[in-house]
Amino acid sequence: MEKIAIIPARAGSKGLKDKNIIDICGKPLIAYSIEAAVKSKIFSRIIVSTDSKLYGSIAEEYGAEVFYRGESLSDDNATTYMVIEDLLSRIDKVDYFVLLQPTSPMRDEAHIKEACNIFENVINKYDFLVSVKEAEHSGILVKPIDDDQSLKYFDTDFSNYRRQVYKEYSPNGAIFIGKPDEYLKKKHFFGAKSIAYKMKNFDSIDIDTALDYEFACFCMKKKLQENTI
Repeated sequence: MEKIAIIPARAGSKGLKDKNIIDICGKPLIAYSIEAAVKSKIFSRIIVSTDSKLYGSIAEEYGAEVFYRGESLSDDNATTYMVIEDLLSRIDKVDYFVLLQPTSPMRDEAHIKEACNIFENVINKYDFLVSVKEAEHSGILVKPIDDDQSLKYFDTDFSNYRRQVYKEYSPNGAIFIGKPDEYLKKKHFFGAKSIAYKMKNFDSIDIDTALDYEFACFCMKKKLQENTI
């Protein structure tokens, strides 16, 4: 089946400065997603969508082609759907696409190939695939807190709380797969027509904060050391 990899990489970040190209163990963050896609050897095209010439040059250095976004897709109001819609409108039809966010550096070519194999085996039944990890906390333990700071939404006797016999999962942001027409119609990857791809927590690190970054550097160093043994 013909498939492409899409790697979105907008410049700028409210948290970590230039997060998508921040250094992790000697490489810019985006390089890990590009290299994973290249090493998988399953994509007809690996496309980085960006608004930055610097990001674009880095992407090309590591083996991706670059689509530059217009101004309307370069601010904080631009959604993932808008970016994918723009990119899909500029290429020939493919069977499906794989969205690889740069903020998941521990996801490698083996994960990508396994996820795609799973999806292709059920492609007549499902339209999407989303990678997930086992949730750190049960949903019953995660509630909002209003301006009054009260715990009114936590109205549960936690002294009798027991973790469910079943596991709960949350999306980890590493891999999203979609059929183009179905995605453009639905505008997201979730629901009954989406299948899960379960990943270990170690491989599910998603960099958003400075603490995430420090942890990712530690884990990547460990992974690289193990791979050289």
